[in-house]
Amino acid sequence: MGLIRGGLFVIASVMFFLFLLMGNACLTLYMSLDYDNVKPGLNSLIKDIAKEDMNISDVVDEKYGVMESYCQNNSEYVFKEGDHIFVIPCEVVSQGSENITDYGSSSLVDKVYYQEYQCDFWNCVSKNESPFFLVSEQAKNYWQSKFYLALITLIVLLVLMFFLIEHKTNLPFVAGILLVISSLPFMKLELILSLLKNEFILSFFTILFSKSYTVFLISLSLGIAVLIVGIALKLFSIGFKISHLFKKPEQTSEISENDVKEIVKEEVSKNEIKQAVKEEISKLKKKSIKKK
Repeated sequence: MGLIRGGLFVIASVMFFLFLLMGNACLTLYMSLDYDNVKPGLNSLIKDIAKEDMNISDVVDEKYGVMESYCQNNSEYVFKEGDHIFVIPCEVVSQGSENITDYGSSSLVDKVYYQEYQCDFWNCVSKNESPFFLVSEQAKNYWQSKFYLALITLIVLLVLMFFLIEHKTNLPFVAGILLVISSLPFMKLELILSLLKNEFILSFFTILFSKSYTVFLISLSLGIAVLIVGIALKLFSIGFKISHLFKKPEQTSEISENDVKEIVKEEVSKNEIKQAVKEEISKLKKKSIKKK
C-alpha cells in the first residue's frame, strides 16, 4: 500500500510541475498581451509594414495637396488604402505628410488589437493569414482563460498530493522547490528569443514574451515563500516534540483505567489494615481486663 501511495505521489508531483510550467507560460502571454504593453512594439511593427508593404507614405505624398485643400473647410480627411480606412484629423494634415503617415500607421494599432475574429484561437492561428491575431485582445483573453484553468488544476493536484504524502509537513518543501524550478526557464527567455534571425518573427516574439522575467520573479518569490512556510512548520513540529519530551509526568492530565484500579486497590488495602489493627487493639484490651 505504501509503494502504491508513493508512486501516485510521484505522478501527481510530475503533473504538478508540468502544470506549473504551463501556468507560467499562459501567465506570461496573458500579461504580455495587455494593451499598454503591446502598443509600443506593435506601433513600431505596423509603421514598418505600412511604409514598406502598403506604401502609405507614397499614397500620402500623392494625396497631400488634396488633403490640404479639403481640410480648409473640414475637420478630418478620410481615405481608403487596401482593406483599411484611414481617418486623419486636419490638425495632423497641417503638420506635414510625415506626421500623416505616422498617424495613419498608429491608427492601425487599435484596429489590429481590438479586431473581433470569428473563430476560436487555434482555428484563427491555422486559417488566418494575418499574424496580428497573435497579439490581439482576443488572444489575450484566450491565454487568460488557460491560465485560470491551469491554476484550478494546480490546486486540485496540491490537495491530492497532501493526502498522498506520508509526512504532511514535507509538502511545502516539495511544492516550493517545484515552484522555484519551474520559474527558471522564464528568467532568460527574452535573451534566448533574441537569437532569432528573422526580425519580423523576433518582433512578434518580443511582444508575446515581454513579461517573462516578471513571471519568473512572481513564481520564484512564491516558491521561496512556500519554502519558508515549510521551514516554519518543521521548526514548530520539532519544538512541540522537544517540549513534550521534557514534560513532567505529574503535568499530564490523562489517567488510564489501570491507574484508577491501582489507586482503588491501594485505598482498599489501607482500610483493611486499619480495620485489622483496630481489632487487634480491641482484643488486647479485653485480655487485660480479664486478667485484672
